[in-house]
Amino acid sequence: MTKAARILGVHPNTVRSWTQQGRLRCLRINPRGDRRYSVGDLQAFIAAVRVEATATTPRAAAAEPAAAASRRDAELRVLSEVARLTARVADLDVTLHQVAHLLREAFGYRLVAFAQARGGQLVARVADGVPVDRLPPLVLGAGLVGAAVRDDALIFVSDVHDDPRYLEVLPEVVAEIAVPIRTAGEPWGCLLAADVRPDVLASADVALLTAVADQVAVAAENVALVERVQRQLDLAEALRRVSADISSRLDLPVILAELVDQAMGLFGADRGAVFRQAPDGTYHAPVARGLSERFLRHVSTMPRPSLAALALESRETLFSVDYASDPRSAGVRQQVVEEGFDTIAVAPLLADDEALGVLALYHDRRHPWARPELEALRALAAQASIAIVNARTYAQMARWAAQLQSIQQLGTRLNRLTSVRDIGAGIAAELHELIDYHNVRVYRVVGEDCVPVAWRGEIGEYTDEVEEELRLKVGTGITGWVAEHGIAQYLPDASNDPRSRTIAGTDVIDESMLIAPMTFEDRVIGVIVLSKLGLHQFSPDDLRLLEIYASLAAQAMANADATEQLRAQSQALERQLRSQRELVRLAESMFATLDPEAVLGEIAERLGSLVAVDNIRIDHFDRDAGLLVPKVARGIHAAEYLAAPRRGDEGIAGWVVRHGEGQLVRDQLADPRVWHLPELGPEAGSLIVVPLRSRDGIRGVLTLERLGGSVPFGVEEFELVQLFAAQASIAMQNAEEYEEEKRRAETDLLTGLYNHGTFQEALRRATARGERFSVLMLDLDDFKGFNDDHGHPAGDALLQGIARALTAAGREGDTVYRYGGDEFALLLPHADAAGALVVADRVRGAVRELSGRGGAGGWRPVTCSTGVATFPLDGHDARTVLEAADRALYVAKRGGGDRIATAAEAMAVAADFSPTAPTPVDVPSLLEPTGS
Repeated sequence: MTKAARILGVHPNTVRSWTQQGRLRCLRINPRGDRRYSVGDLQAFIAAVRVEATATTPRAAAAEPAAAASRRDAELRVLSEVARLTARVADLDVTLHQVAHLLREAFGYRLVAFAQARGGQLVARVADGVPVDRLPPLVLGAGLVGAAVRDDALIFVSDVHDDPRYLEVLPEVVAEIAVPIRTAGEPWGCLLAADVRPDVLASADVALLTAVADQVAVAAENVALVERVQRQLDLAEALRRVSADISSRLDLPVILAELVDQAMGLFGADRGAVFRQAPDGTYHAPVARGLSERFLRHVSTMPRPSLAALALESRETLFSVDYASDPRSAGVRQQVVEEGFDTIAVAPLLADDEALGVLALYHDRRHPWARPELEALRALAAQASIAIVNARTYAQMARWAAQLQSIQQLGTRLNRLTSVRDIGAGIAAELHELIDYHNVRVYRVVGEDCVPVAWRGEIGEYTDEVEEELRLKVGTGITGWVAEHGIAQYLPDASNDPRSRTIAGTDVIDESMLIAPMTFEDRVIGVIVLSKLGLHQFSPDDLRLLEIYASLAAQAMANADATEQLRAQSQALERQLRSQRELVRLAESMFATLDPEAVLGEIAERLGSLVAVDNIRIDHFDRDAGLLVPKVARGIHAAEYLAAPRRGDEGIAGWVVRHGEGQLVRDQLADPRVWHLPELGPEAGSLIVVPLRSRDGIRGVLTLERLGGSVPFGVEEFELVQLFAAQASIAMQNAEEYEEEKRRAETDLLTGLYNHGTFQEALRRATARGERFSVLMLDLDDFKGFNDDHGHPAGDALLQGIARALTAAGREGDTVYRYGGDEFALLLPHADAAGALVVADRVRGAVRELSGRGGAGGWRPVTCSTGVATFPLDGHDARTVLEAADRALYVAKRGGGDRIATAAEAMAVAADFSPTAPTPVDVPSLLEPTGS
């Protein structure tokens, strides 16, 4: 049976089915029922199938246009549904299942599956048609599916058994289409469609599955984006809590223990330790979790090379996967192997130029650290370093216990604040609990400026200060000097210090000052200034307290900076996610529109709501004329843009047409490729210019302009517009294909005129409107004789000429239809009977003149008979008006041809004749005898 299946080109199960149906004859050769087939029988069966296929070919050919139209309708429905399913994805697996099932139900595929690349393998995520567990994981690059993902190229194989790349996972499969899916520029996986029949999958499925894969890619990227945002938010919140918790404590052993425990929990580590440097230069682990004493003893000397030693030397946070095989572990390799962990991450604990130690985390299994994780570990180590320094300082100043308790309380309250302004106000409001003063100023260092964020005066000399008076440059005055050098200062007689600067408009007074920098990671981020009237009003102890408090304030401000930065990043990601969701909704809306002009308008309107722009322009690229023709424009210069076609090789738009690549121009005045309208002249601004594509190349250009140079377009907006343009191109192509099919259905192929069905619909609409109009029914006289004399090609040419002549003879707004054969109809809006007769006479003359020109060359002349009817005079609906025009045409024909008859004339002579054969538009009731 297997050999018979190979000869017939089908699966053995198909051979078995044909045998059971009696279509194939076989021989049973043993009691078990094994079958054998005659080669002659198989060849006869193939010949019979070929005869059947030949006999059915004409019918199949006739059904092809209808089948193609049905196929396109199905594709549009499926793409619209896929767009809806992928617009809001709560569970990606559920959505993938729905898409796979939708494709199978719509197009009858045997199997539709989605596979995802995971850890060097391609794993089937969902499948419809077979259980997913029948699709085993594949090494990335193996099989047709793996090759498509590896090469980032679609693979269509109509007979998989002829392709050496094929792995026989499902023996019954014959044909496969594998479409790679990429997200964020990286391979995500593959869409697979397969069938057991060789003729089910075709090139039309390739385009459809590619479009579906693109929609799934957007959905997968959106899901990943949501997860990434949530992970970053969770990590940021956890880091904030851990930092605040650690920073709120000043007991060093507790800080170190919580640091290790919280870090292990935060990053999912299996082991962890903090190594501190002892006075003798060795490193001990006051806190260690899950590490053997033998290991800790060996690493106490900080052997080289090792990752911990390298982290201390480079002052960088480092990690290593498969650390035992890393050359950087040579100094501790034996101990690493014995300990049995795989991945290590080390963050140095630093304070100014001093190395306090290292925080080390260990994972027993492979754990590649992502950049956000590594940054979070570095930030945690920096916070822990500050906490360690603070705790060490506190221990050294045990005699200041009460004051330090106040510092702790103040620092905790500061850490609860999340903005720089709030922290500055908190310092100004609460610092007097530590130190007695008359005036406080809190500065934030921003670039080269010291910007006051909070200030408060307790007595009259200080109560009238304003921000502009307090603002100064780094290096200017004593405050600027501290901001520049990062060294705290106590000035018992501030007015006599050469670095002091008196505020303009104020008197020189005797005052004492304390100035402490807020330093974070060796960088001065702010300055606290305390003033008090009189000389020698502060002590060195006050300065030390202020330095401690300033370090806590620096930590609080750094936390606020980090929180603000994470908030900004999260907001940016949320904006991107919202934009992606909006893009999917817009794509769904565009796919539901099948009018090309409406699609262009929809693109401009929707994109204008998605991106802040001043002008939007959509140009059609006329390849034959070499011109970019404006089709749609929105914005303040819309009128000027619509009136200005451009050469296809001109300006930045021409560059995009030639190269097929979108362009982001941040400064259009500085880019020589930008073409400016002469009537507007050069204007500052930025541009996004992207191509609109079709199957045969660039179909147009989409241009967005934002005037003014202060806020140019960004990369995020550029990428969003590019993605939107891709969706818009598909929607435009769908609409144009629909319009083309609609035009073909409504027109006559020979003459290009609207056809019989279109005329009937137009007549129905005209009567429904109730406004006056006239109908001309025209029939060529003895056209059969013309065909007999000159042949059908000459007759076709004559019909085409008459179609042009009738169109030219009509008025503006009149419509000409080919009613059938040598019959034509004209619909004349608002024409009364007299006006219709004028047009009819021009039509008759045009036909006579055309055939007369042909007659000079030996052609027999052709004339026409015309019937005229007017609504509502000659009929109250479409049927009666058409009957009236047809009766008039019959009268004109009966009168010898080459004449015009009205419906009134037909009614006047109705009793004089009885038609013996139906005219093309007569109904049976008109053909009954009227009497002898």
